[in-house]
Amino acid sequence: MRRVILLLSFMLAGTAICSAQQFTYYYPEIASGSYGGGYWQTTVFITNANAPGTAAASGSITFTRDDGTPFGLTMTDEAGNLFSGSTIGFQLGGGETRKYVTVPDTALSGGFATVTATAPVIGTAVFTQSAADGTMLGEAGVPAAIPLGKQAILVDTTNGFKTGVAIANPNTSPLHITFQLLNDAGQVAATTQMDLPALQHFSVFVHEMFPNVGPMVGRLQFWCLNPMTSVGLRFDPSYVLFTTLPPLAVQ
Repeated sequence: MRRVILLLSFMLAGTAICSAQQFTYYYPEIASGSYGGGYWQTTVFITNANAPGTAAASGSITFTRDDGTPFGLTMTDEAGNLFSGSTIGFQLGGGETRKYVTVPDTALSGGFATVTATAPVIGTAVFTQSAADGTMLGEAGVPAAIPLGKQAILVDTTNGFKTGVAIANPNTSPLHITFQLLNDAGQVAATTQMDLPALQHFSVFVHEMFPNVGPMVGRLQFWCLNPMTSVGLRFDPSYVLFTTLPPLAVQ
């Protein structure tokens, strides 16, 4: 159940990184596939932020598994075209938009995605959980992400609610991440450290990271030398209803 839930995680809002006219941003987690009680899908919307009629942006979406290997997916677009593989190429004229939806044709698995383009292409992702008969159980949207060195998510583990965090390392070097849990009075409740290899990803619940800390409201802040991307999730006690918790830039 933990794997099913925390394969669903994504994004920190921000402006795409621009280097030599290449724009890059990330989706810190992609989740797709079936499990015993249903399936997850991820929908990716991308749009060319320039005015209609301006030059087209060329780019690609590259999917990477938790362990850093290529993440092959089957996806459909808004016109019903079928795509497969770990990279989808696109061309978007000014103002144009595309929609890509994963097909849950394998066992549930996850990773993260990198979007690169020659012009400012921005987007939003949507996670959808469905029962085996296709009935939607829940859905949450999250914006695209840029890496930050220090960030935080808000935490609420009272009344049976669960807070989780997913982090993707877009760097070619490993991350040594320090996690610090603060209570509602701003006091440090617990601290731990975790390593994340280059181009890999992990997800974990706060109560799994700090099993000796009881129900609380506060924030989980985390930092490392190189920037990372992340997203938080809040689940109800049934693990069915959920919402995203966008990360915050903190001092």
